[in-house]
Formats: sequence, structure tokens, C-alpha cells
Amino acid sequence: MGVSKPELERTVTAAPGYETGRAVLESGFRVLRALPDAQRHRQVSSLAELTSIPRSTVHRLLVQLRRSRAVELRADGRWVVSPQLVEITGRAGPLDGIRTGTNRVLQALRAQTGATVSLVVATDTSLIALEMIPGTEDLPIDAYPGVEMPDRTAAALVLDPRRRHSPRARPFAAAVDDQDVINGLTCYARLLSLPGGQRAALSTTASAARRAERFAAHVQRAGNAIEALAAARVH
Repeated sequence: MGVSKPELERTVTAAPGYETGRAVLESGFRVLRALPDAQRHRQVSSLAELTSIPRSTVHRLLVQLRRSRAVELRADGRWVVSPQLVEITGRAGPLDGIRTGTNRVLQALRAQTGATVSLVVATDTSLIALEMIPGTEDLPIDAYPGVEMPDRTAAALVLDPRRRHSPRARPFAAAVDDQDVINGLTCYARLLSLPGGQRAALSTTASAARRAERFAAHVQRAGNAIEALAAARVH
């Protein structure tokens, strides 16, 4: 599950001397979520690739997070999540070992559609966006990894087998949210069936003027690619 927003907001905004605000908060989430998967010997460059954040900005965020004791810099020059945040920055099972490939798929989907792209999982109590990449539109939603998702979205529909006969369900384990949750927003989500019985939802969100259902083919292809990555890792 992702880091909680209040926890990271306290750590990021507590450090003096740097710009603060929503952009820094979202970038800090992204860096912390990617840190366990960054390559050991080129960590900052790898984090820049995984997060699509410039290398200089990644380094600045790490320094800022270190001031707030969210991360530590080891003697060997490697950045690690501090013990205080280890529990809430645990690696998400569905992405273990395939985060780099998955990130590339999500970035490609965002480039193809311009929509906000999310990878969502269900926990015991809520829906969490393991990854979320803001699109080209300024939407009235929080868009960062770790954010809690509403329980009536298209992603919620595909993750809940009890809703498979909903009028918002679509073929190929997909569902739509055409302004059902937030006026002016539309989503298209597709179920991802991953090894070990794990499930996730791949979703695009756009303004209602663009109708996210038009992105169905792109989402289906991206979902196939992520499932293939996960299967290849197992085999």
C-alpha cells in the first residue's frame, strides 16, 4: 500500500529552504514509492527514469526528505527509506520485480491518451492507487501514488466481482465511470489478473468532454502488456 498523504505531507513540508506545495508532495510520493526498485549503482538516475522526474529534482527531493528523516543516505552512497517509514512504504505485491517495465507501459498509455493513468488495488478497507501519472488536463482530483480512490469508480467495479453485472460493466473485464462519481470526469478501467491470484485495475481518467471509453483499445493493450510482464517474471 502507498504512503499515507498526511505522513508524507508532514515530512516533505517540514523541511526549510525548498519549495513546497502539491507538486512537491506528489513528487515526494513518487520518489518514495520507486526507491525500493531503483538500481543500486545508479540510484538517482534510475529514480529519474522510474518517476519521470528530472534527475536534479530527484536529488533535491531526496535531500529534502532526508532533512525530514523520511530517507537516509548510507555510507556507501545509497539512499534508503528510513526505519520510521519502512512499514508504510512496503513494496506493493502486484508490482514486485516489474516496476520499471510497468512504469514504461503506464507512461506510454499516458502519452497515447493524454489521460491520467492509474494502477489501483483493493486493500482490506479501501482502494489505493499504487501508481498514478497525471495527464495533460488539469482535473479536480488528487493524482499521486498512494492516494485513496473512491469506491464507485470504474476501477472499483472491475475489482469487485459482485458488480460484474452492473450497467457500467463492459466486455473484456472492463467498466466505465461516466460522471458517476465526479461531475465532469469520465474513466475507463480494465481488470488485471496477475500471478498468485493478485488483481489490479488499470484506469484512465479524463474530462467528460473526451469520454474515456474512447481509450478502451489503448487500455486493453496496456493491460495485456502488464500481465505479460508479470507472467514472464514468474516463469
